Amino acid sequence: MTHQKTSRRTELLAPVGSLGSFFAALENGADAVYCGLKDFSARAKAKNFTLPEVERMVVHAHRQHRRLYLALNTLIKERELPQLVGILADLAGIGIDGLIIQDLGVWRLARNHFPQLPLHASTQLAVHNAAGVVMLERMGFTRAVLARELSLAEIGAIRQQSTIELEHFVHGALCFSISGQCLFSSAVSGQSGNRGRCAQPCRRRYLNREQPGYHFSTSDFCALSQLPQLLKAGVISLKIEGRMKSAEYVARVVAAYRLVLDAPESGRKQAMQEAQEQLALSFGRQATKGFLTGSVPAGLADSARQGTLGKQLGAVTSLRGGMVGFVTNDRLHVGDRIRIQPQNDQAGTGFTVRELWIEEKKFKVVKAGDFVRVRIPGKGGFFQVGDKVFKVGGKAAFTLSPEACRATLDQVVAPEKSQARKESLGQARRQALAGLLPASAPQATSAQTLTVRGREPQDFRILDEPGVAMLELPLTPETLSALKKVDHQREEWQGRVIWEIPPMLFGAEWDEYRRAVGMLAGQGFQRFRINNLGHLPLFAGLSGLTLLGGFRCYTLNSQAALAWQELGLGELTADLEDDRKNLQELFRRAEHLPPLAITVYSPLVVMLSRIPVRGVRPGSVLRAEGGEGYRVFQHHALTEVLAEQDFSLLGFLAELKGMGCSRIIVDLSHCGALSAKGRQVLGALGADQPLPETTAFNYERGLA
Repeated sequence: MTHQKTSRRTELLAPVGSLGSFFAALENGADAVYCGLKDFSARAKAKNFTLPEVERMVVHAHRQHRRLYLALNTLIKERELPQLVGILADLAGIGIDGLIIQDLGVWRLARNHFPQLPLHASTQLAVHNAAGVVMLERMGFTRAVLARELSLAEIGAIRQQSTIELEHFVHGALCFSISGQCLFSSAVSGQSGNRGRCAQPCRRRYLNREQPGYHFSTSDFCALSQLPQLLKAGVISLKIEGRMKSAEYVARVVAAYRLVLDAPESGRKQAMQEAQEQLALSFGRQATKGFLTGSVPAGLADSARQGTLGKQLGAVTSLRGGMVGFVTNDRLHVGDRIRIQPQNDQAGTGFTVRELWIEEKKFKVVKAGDFVRVRIPGKGGFFQVGDKVFKVGGKAAFTLSPEACRATLDQVVAPEKSQARKESLGQARRQALAGLLPASAPQATSAQTLTVRGREPQDFRILDEPGVAMLELPLTPETLSALKKVDHQREEWQGRVIWEIPPMLFGAEWDEYRRAVGMLAGQGFQRFRINNLGHLPLFAGLSGLTLLGGFRCYTLNSQAALAWQELGLGELTADLEDDRKNLQELFRRAEHLPPLAITVYSPLVVMLSRIPVRGVRPGSVLRAEGGEGYRVFQHHALTEVLAEQDFSLLGFLAELKGMGCSRIIVDLSHCGALSAKGRQVLGALGADQPLPETTAFNYERGLA
């Protein structure tokens, strides 16, 4: 069945990672789809699309009165900017309905040179309060994809203070970490989730005092029963996650949500029941309503439950003749998809069932309790007895073959662009390329200014130490309370203290920090470090202040640096996950940019989450099978997961100075600036000597 009618006020938005998913979404009632290119996609492991394919997909979607959004929501390295400009110019010519972005360098280039591109703020920007949404509106975004950690009440409060379109996820996989705040994959492998290459270390097994558990593996999100409340809260776009999923999955989930959205009030109960039956066949993880209810469900992250997809059928008991044998606890059909999951922590192997055997007879279907043998791809030598068997796909919900999908798309003819339009786009492309900053020879600096990040006002005394220019403190209720007990009125200290705003301020917290900022400014403090777009309005109406960007104001390229400068920041901090080559490229353009500080020592927060880790003592180490450990802390209703090894570039200071780095940051907030550990770090800093049991992160190995 093909749906033609759509409503702008309520949009069912479907994921498209393949041509099959594209046609499955449209055939089952999606009002809009979102997809990625082969480059710069937050789902780099999806099949994704070429620009000519996207152009034909746009034409096909528009003919059916549907919309297509393009996700270009990764962080961009400096050397990738010319390629990015070409892609933006092509997308402007194609006429996509929205560009989903994270990197503010993309925002700046699109705003200045390709204003015809409607901009959607990706959930990777971690916009989670009204102030952040208002900032997006001021910046010219037409839509905000809200953080998944919001309650219905928090979404409603955001709607009351802004007019921008609001989009929210309603179905699919959840991340343990707040989107855009995760460095876990990058720390483990150099494959950055912020660059679309997440290796999903959160789905793995970790030991808690020798007890294994899946502490960071979340349930799947299902807001089917919350659709009326989401619409009432002001969400106009209901987004399904799943660009890595099959066309069958997309067809089934879209059809289920379409059924409920289209049902009259009198038939909603029946529609809900039918939709839930459809979703049961999509074989996801256990379902949760996430944060929508205002409380964190106990089952949102259950360490006792493996975070794999599908319904477990049994365990492998025999391997012979190119077939795997097991006792199935559910009906199994030829055409179903299953996955064999190894007993270790590695990824499983999925395939479609082509043959089912009981003893020496072939069957099309077997029942629960049967011992069945299934023919497997290849020789099956990579499977072992004891491996678990999961059903991950049921009877076909979408039957168009990949070849048929390709043939259908190939028949679509994009309209010829006028010569004037071609010339206009070409001129915009040339102007954008000409506006990229030229590289110059590195300018070595003679000295480096040191900022020490402490944890409490007692650390003010570090400002009396030779070589320490600035002290940075986390702005928390505890530090404000302790501030009253410290003589902080010394004039030489007032301009040398930086207050760092926590990255996430949910709901009424923002108003509390607005008052705190005003109080500190009134006491003579002048410097504040921000970590989110929603922090900028905290300083409205206050004069004489200097705003600095933390590393969470991601700056992997010069266009992003210029964007943050235009938004009011006087200094930026390099991304902790950045590498040597990209930092060199940034400093080769330093004369045109705001000062860029580099953190040379810091605890490494790999995940920031609103989900508590249950059953783990604060500060305990969760250890992976590879041996690496992670400590879990809870601060102000947020969970911080820290790598056991601190991040350190000590031993590289001379090299950084040679690049032109004149500002360095040493973060001792986990131990205190005046502690024995703090003294050890500062001693190693003075000698430019590496410290044992630390990691240089991606600096040497590279950021993928």
